Amino acid sequence: MPSSVHTDPRSRGRDLLRAVAEGTAGAVGDEFLRCLVRHVAVAFDAKFAFVAEASDETGEHVRIISGWYDDARIEPFEYDTQGKPCALVVEHAVVAIPEALTKRFPAARPAIELGLESYLAVCLRAADGTHLGHMGVMDAGPLEVRQDDVAALRIFASRAAAELERRRQAEALRTSRSRVIDAADAERRRVGRDLHDGPQQRLAAVANFVRLAQRKLENGDQADEILRLACDELGEAQAELRHLARGLHPVALSERGLRSALESLTAGSDVPVTLDVSAGELPDEIELATYFLVSESLTNARKYAGADAVQVRVESVDEALLVEVVDDGAGGADPDAGTGLRGLADRVDALEGRLEVESPPGAGTRVRARLPLPAD
Repeated sequence: MPSSVHTDPRSRGRDLLRAVAEGTAGAVGDEFLRCLVRHVAVAFDAKFAFVAEASDETGEHVRIISGWYDDARIEPFEYDTQGKPCALVVEHAVVAIPEALTKRFPAARPAIELGLESYLAVCLRAADGTHLGHMGVMDAGPLEVRQDDVAALRIFASRAAAELERRRQAEALRTSRSRVIDAADAERRRVGRDLHDGPQQRLAAVANFVRLAQRKLENGDQADEILRLACDELGEAQAELRHLARGLHPVALSERGLRSALESLTAGSDVPVTLDVSAGELPDEIELATYFLVSESLTNARKYAGADAVQVRVESVDEALLVEVVDDGAGGADPDAGTGLRGLADRVDALEGRLEVESPPGAGTRVRARLPLPAD
């Protein structure tokens, strides 16, 4: 910290704290951020105050989501941080440059264009330490940076960080919900196509066979072969309907429990499956998530990975259910490329669990989910 910082308890820090607190009282969301930058600018008597959100943890690109410049609100804008003082905020909790800003950072074109020569910024981090961005003030002249001012600014930076984290969580929730809706729509379309191309066509064929057999019998002819074909089509239609019903909701799960449902699922697999289930009684939503995770992983191993063998393990570990499916296929599975793994991620996330997918090319795929179990 520069030598201009002092720790006089009678300094303006408490006044700054009080002024900003009163100015942002009752404000939430975007309104809070707008009130915050305005009152921070006034309290510091600074030309510019802002809250910048980083596009990722590196902080290499940021967007000013709320700014107050020269007594007016400014529209959001974004820029790369390389060569600018805000690049330092990723590694430092506080960055203070009281004067000669553009001399030290000639690449800081926005500061040069706005005539700003001093800088004070505080790093914004999420509860887990993730870098979210920074909050700062800038002025045309020297900026006297006092220790109590920094302490007050950090208090409101914590509130700004909480708001950014809330926005990100809300956006993640909207994205997740959108994916769930899209996945449900896609599943309905798939079921509709499968019904039309499978059982519906077979039942139509059965109806034609029956009518043809009826005419033959009316004419005194034999209809054994036609009735045999009708029975074959009915059997195929029944099998396809069972497969469709299992994809919508496994009847075996509600009737016989998770172990039996997984045994039925793996028994019909084209790929040899080793099944190890050592979990006791589980909540319905945990069982359903486990079933679909195993089902989707087996489908991927068979259809896309060309696997020769699959291992499935389900066990209770440290107040959580561990579900792991490992195949020896081609690997290279991308969780973001299709709706299947994304749907599993959303289902696991809804249960406050964690899903991991390891799939190096040529080395098989490991899908692992950890689902927290009720304490009772």
